[in-house]
Amino acid sequence: MKTLKILYGLGLTGLMVFNQSCTNLDSTVYDQADAGTFPATESDLNSVIGSSYGTLRSFVDDPFVLQETTTDEVVVPTRGPDWYDDGRWQQLAKHQFTPLIPTNINGAWEAFYRSIANVNINVATLKASSLASKQTTIAELRAIRALNYYYLVDLFGNVPILTEDSPAGNPVQSPRVDVYNFIVKELKEAIPQMRNESSITMYGRMSRGAGHALLAHVYLNAEVFTGTPRWTEASAECDSVINSKLYSLSSNFLDNFAVNNDKNGSMRENIFVIPYDKTFATGNTFQLRTLHYALQQKYGLANSPWNGYCTYADFYSTFSDQDARKKMWLAGPQTGSDGKVIQYDDRVDGLRHDVNFTPEISALERALAYQGVRFQKFEIQTGNLVTSQDNDFPIFRYSSVLMAKAEALVRLGKAAEALSYINQVRKRAGVSDFTTADLTLDNLLKEYGREFAFEGRRRTDLIRFKSFTQKAWQFKPVTDSKYNLMPIPSVQISSNPNLKQNPGYN
Repeated sequence: MKTLKILYGLGLTGLMVFNQSCTNLDSTVYDQADAGTFPATESDLNSVIGSSYGTLRSFVDDPFVLQETTTDEVVVPTRGPDWYDDGRWQQLAKHQFTPLIPTNINGAWEAFYRSIANVNINVATLKASSLASKQTTIAELRAIRALNYYYLVDLFGNVPILTEDSPAGNPVQSPRVDVYNFIVKELKEAIPQMRNESSITMYGRMSRGAGHALLAHVYLNAEVFTGTPRWTEASAECDSVINSKLYSLSSNFLDNFAVNNDKNGSMRENIFVIPYDKTFATGNTFQLRTLHYALQQKYGLANSPWNGYCTYADFYSTFSDQDARKKMWLAGPQTGSDGKVIQYDDRVDGLRHDVNFTPEISALERALAYQGVRFQKFEIQTGNLVTSQDNDFPIFRYSSVLMAKAEALVRLGKAAEALSYINQVRKRAGVSDFTTADLTLDNLLKEYGREFAFEGRRRTDLIRFKSFTQKAWQFKPVTDSKYNLMPIPSVQISSNPNLKQNPGYN
């Protein structure tokens, strides 16, 4: 079992408490608590903040869909009767989304604000507490809130800012630059008070290193958010992580995504993760989203896979055979326990085919079930008798800090200085070092793709590199610049008259 345990109580349902052991599942149930005396201990503090971490588990659902299936990295073809879903996957791939459809847009909005509301309640609870160490935990919560706002300002631009002090009623919409400034202020105030450690106790929690990594990425995208680049500030925040000496690259790239990545030593690279547990902290279902139906028996799964997520041929081609990261893909003929290639009957053409994953996808609207290379970056948990898996999901890794540092230096005209950072990442992948001449923005973007595929950040990177709407790829032409922002969901505007739609959307 993982290093977290689940605490259930009235008003604090499903709270994740981070501990070094899960053998003791006893808990205190609070049906009433005096705000001045609760929380009174470190355990009480953990029970309060646990729910705020639990809300982050929704990231792999609608937010992930918006960040990945709109890009050149992840595509979900319609396969006969499967994966049409009111045309949402085709709309996402082609950049044809609207304020009404797909519903994943509203789902992402609600996921982030649900998490923010939870943080605000917990911050208010802690402010009323007399516990001496509460400020450290409040800082941790503010960083969680800042993470939510980072995704909101990235996806939607102008959004309401809600804190524990916000008045009741419909909130007003803040300009994108104000939301950015709020995030920076929150993190600058919180980071010095956060725990400066990388340990079992802090696994899956916002440490000072995670705060610096988040702020580095906020600065990295500052030009998109505000029109003013902050490359020097991004570089400095990366230095804070690097110079702490608390983190390093895992020797094996795929260890960071293994079923046991909470205990295989990858915490030295995984600065901040969202913990998942197949029983107690569910939601990681990537194996079902990507695997072909006929592979259920091969992996000993209780549930049939859904045969959906795959990648584009052009994206797959950016990985050389020497690149250790290419093992994140499942390509070619798939054999069963008898050594024979597994076969199936396709519901599109009615013919029997080998399960032979090919890079080419013939059509977005009517793809054959074997088409498209599949993801196995998150290790497939064999013999799994439930829907979810145990792999934790990294949000910030040490490699993302090294890459951010390299990019900031390149943007500042210091490509020679950037080499030592990006080449650490490439050396781990088993590919040759970049030279100064190699460090073009195009090559940087490709390296981001190879290193961070399927980690919920591709859309953000493409926009920063002016490649999201401006460039075409299979099934998607050059699209209107309005799609660099998601529309404000119609249901939100209907419920809050203070919200205004993003430009270009009706």
